[in-house]
Amino acid sequence: MKNVLKFALNFGIIAAIIGLALAVVFQITDPIIKLQDERALQEGLQNVFSGNYEFVKLKDPIQSLDSSVQILDTFLVKDKNSNSIEGGVLTVAVAGSQAPIKMLVGVKKDGTISGITILSIQETAGLGANADNPSYYVDKKNKITFLGQFKGKNVEKEKLIPKEDIIAITGATITSKAISTGAKVAGESFLQYLKEAHQ
Repeated sequence: MKNVLKFALNFGIIAAIIGLALAVVFQITDPIIKLQDERALQEGLQNVFSGNYEFVKLKDPIQSLDSSVQILDTFLVKDKNSNSIEGGVLTVAVAGSQAPIKMLVGVKKDGTISGITILSIQETAGLGANADNPSYYVDKKNKITFLGQFKGKNVEKEKLIPKEDIIAITGATITSKAISTGAKVAGESFLQYLKEAHQ
């Protein structure tokens, strides 16, 4: 009985020490992780909508027009000189073949995609993961990446469907369709928001 009590007491002390150590590590690393995430976000915003702009985060994200695409955050892109809205950047999540794909989609006020940046992706290496590979070209002659082909496409005028007006990633139809759908829905949802905001 004494051995059992001694074991339980020792186990409890070890568990308390481990818990305290984890709490200390969390207190130290959490601000660092948050700072790194904020830097990555700011870089991503500039990547998808480069120029002399201010990114104003809406208190509540705009509503998605498609339940398969979740809009997590919305940033209005404002010209720093005139303060006019030039477009938006939306953080969206869409189901991939392995796990949700999280990305930033930049959309100009005329419906043109200004760029896409992947924030997190867990697709199969060598297949769906090529969506975020800067050296994987869907158009080798012109050195256009999978994400690069979206820039300049208009969500109102083009379907954004793989194997129609989007070049799919070889062997990764689900990933290609997921990102294409995310971009299309993000753009259409943002344009709908602009229309409702100016009524």
